[in-house]
Amino acid sequence: MSNQVKPEAFFDSISISKKLDDSLDSFKIPEIHLFSYFASLLFIYKGNSLDDWNYKFVIDKTGYPFSEELQTAIDRHIKNGLLESRGDFFVITSRGNDEYSKFKNLPTLVSREQVINAACTTSILVPYSETQRALLNDPELLKAKAIGNNPWIEHTHVYKKFKEISEAVGAPVDDIIIPAVSWINFILQNNAEKID
Repeated sequence: MSNQVKPEAFFDSISISKKLDDSLDSFKIPEIHLFSYFASLLFIYKGNSLDDWNYKFVIDKTGYPFSEELQTAIDRHIKNGLLESRGDFFVITSRGNDEYSKFKNLPTLVSREQVINAACTTSILVPYSETQRALLNDPELLKAKAIGNNPWIEHTHVYKKFKEISEAVGAPVDDIIIPAVSWINFILQNNAEKID
């Protein structure tokens, strides 16, 4: 395993930490992975290549998406005092906020910040527990979990469905929050129908 931190993973993890801390007052490490996974889906929805996200996810034993590169960045943030442990939870420190502020407007990170913001805003617009449940029941995550031996979670089928839902609700092309919320609601509704 390389201790080299990918710039994208460095930024994504601190940006997500900032947003989760602002809305929830604290967060757990797997939630950073979960919202980064959701942001990567939104990134593709915006017409970018998954390869340009620059790191991929597997399913960990708890059913959460997990990225080794993202975890390396998180570990570095903890070691350098950007994130601080509060029992089972973490908070972003003032040093972490300063670091986030330094990077958030860099031209190379603006598109990432846009999708991360949309992913994390969804957890405010839809109750957090429902957002979390929906994301953990994302069709691609469930498929990867069922296969068990597929090393990377692919977004191939989800992208098409995501596009259909966004078009159906009439989401403006430049708006990513409406499609994000619509996707969460679609998964929740789909799961409710399976239970009924």
